[in-house]
Amino acid sequence: MEKNLLGRVLSAVTFCLITLFGSGLILFTKEVSAAASAGIDACMRVVIPSLFPFFVLSSLCISTGMAHSLSRLFALPMRYLFRLPSSCAPAFVLGLIGGYPIGAKTAFDLYDGGACTAEECSRLLGFCSSCGPAFIFSAVGVSLFGSLRAGAVIYICHILSAVIIGVLSGFFYRGGIPQKSVAAHRGRLTPSAFTSAVSSSFASMINVCGFVIFFSALMAFLQKCGFFSLCQRLLFFLPQGYAESLTKGIIEMTGGVLSLPCQGASLPFAMAVCAFIIGFGGLSVHCQVLSLLGDRPIYMGRYFIGKAAQGILSAALVYPASVYFLREVAVSMPPVESERLYAASPLYYFIVMGVYLSLALLLSSLMSKEKRVKKTVAKKASE
Repeated sequence: MEKNLLGRVLSAVTFCLITLFGSGLILFTKEVSAAASAGIDACMRVVIPSLFPFFVLSSLCISTGMAHSLSRLFALPMRYLFRLPSSCAPAFVLGLIGGYPIGAKTAFDLYDGGACTAEECSRLLGFCSSCGPAFIFSAVGVSLFGSLRAGAVIYICHILSAVIIGVLSGFFYRGGIPQKSVAAHRGRLTPSAFTSAVSSSFASMINVCGFVIFFSALMAFLQKCGFFSLCQRLLFFLPQGYAESLTKGIIEMTGGVLSLPCQGASLPFAMAVCAFIIGFGGLSVHCQVLSLLGDRPIYMGRYFIGKAAQGILSAALVYPASVYFLREVAVSMPPVESERLYAASPLYYFIVMGVYLSLALLLSSLMSKEKRVKKTVAKKASE
């Protein structure tokens, strides 16, 4: 009886919310349409150029077997710190470099390729999805706080929080240390593998852009309804403007971060709030990850717990770090009305990934050569 009553109440609330949103779309058509248009522009100028090359790269790494070669470089930390197979390493590394939601997509690709189980993929999702350096250094460090060092402090603490969560996940894991990964399929870059990677990545990109546009419109609707002003009144103990920015960041990360006010709080507090928003990721990013999940039987509870924990831990690390490392650095937050740019260049990603892949392949070749030499020596000694 109680379950039926609760179900009816939830249905009624859902109906009211949908009706309210539909009415708002009619009443605030101009504002919502302008926000949706801005979301489309952001997708064309920022989201697609930043993420699409990494989506293709992630698919190619899995389909050609390159991920298995890269995993050997991170075999020990993945197995003994995170209690995960070394084959899960590409998701963590690409997530740190490429940003949201590259890490989650790579984890799903690894599951599809048989490199990890559903349980291992679920644990991996708790710490492999991270914000990229381009956004943190350019939009946050330079444009928001006026200091490259401020962006470096936030990014390093962001990485450390992900590593700590991964270590804690492995520490509380009841299973033993995983066995060495089974050799993955060693394919090669064929025309079909390339075209399949591009087409599947573009389909995933459409889902991501859809949520970016929707949440842009939703933010404008909530702004006109006075929702953020209400949150500011409810969270009156926070400095002026920070409750609104925090609420925006929980819903959509970029809007929340770039709306942080320049007055009303100390620099360490402002950076801690910013680090929490970036670490949590926002509902928009979480919906993008869920859209990539599809019908895979993967438990997502660890992902949401991990992102909430990463937000809190990032803020806890950034506050003392900013007090210590930025006390002699001139950091000035620009006025609220100034234009803040997200200077994410696809060339930056290609340079970083080119250097990373070159070093990884070089080290992999050296390790393989060393193993071959040892086998030859052992074979001659036995003879």
